[in-house]
Amino acid sequence: MSEDTQQRVTFEGEEADAGYASPMLDLIATALLIALAGAVMIASVALPVPDTLLTAPGLLPFLVSASLLLMAVGLGVSAVARWRSGTALPMLDDRDLATDFKSLALAIAVAIYIASLQVLAFRYDVVLGGFRHTISAFEPVTIIALAVIITMFWRGAIWITALICVCWTALLSLVFQHVFAIPLPGSF
Repeated sequence: MSEDTQQRVTFEGEEADAGYASPMLDLIATALLIALAGAVMIASVALPVPDTLLTAPGLLPFLVSASLLLMAVGLGVSAVARWRSGTALPMLDDRDLATDFKSLALAIAVAIYIASLQVLAFRYDVVLGGFRHTISAFEPVTIIALAVIITMFWRGAIWITALICVCWTALLSLVFQHVFAIPLPGSF
């Protein structure tokens, strides 16, 4: 005989019982997000428009930044409402230092990745059977950075991590260079 062991599974988010952050932290995040969205919107408007508004290279960044701006304003309104209602969570209440350290390490890894693409720029053209492909600093730097980031958050076998990093980077490189005809960062 078999017994019915089905249980109802529901997705409750990344941290189901985390609750809200303190209103002050949300207000700080709101200010930073508004500043970032504003800067990107200004920079995207400054880009030249070659033909019509629909072909403007700054259109997509402008729309994404505008949506980020709206979400940041919503976060700010929510934070002010919670502040006025007397919700006073301490700013650093229930902080998990291990998670905070991982977040800081991730930000540093991304910064090093971006800087490495600028400093280690090179370009090497490979031709295989009439198929021309450019290998630049993007490929090795991305493989290493991705491996570091995956290793920070997942403790799987190193060969799986390496395989994911190499295959994903190769796929991105091929698609961007040959489908979208966009040069990758790290080349000149």
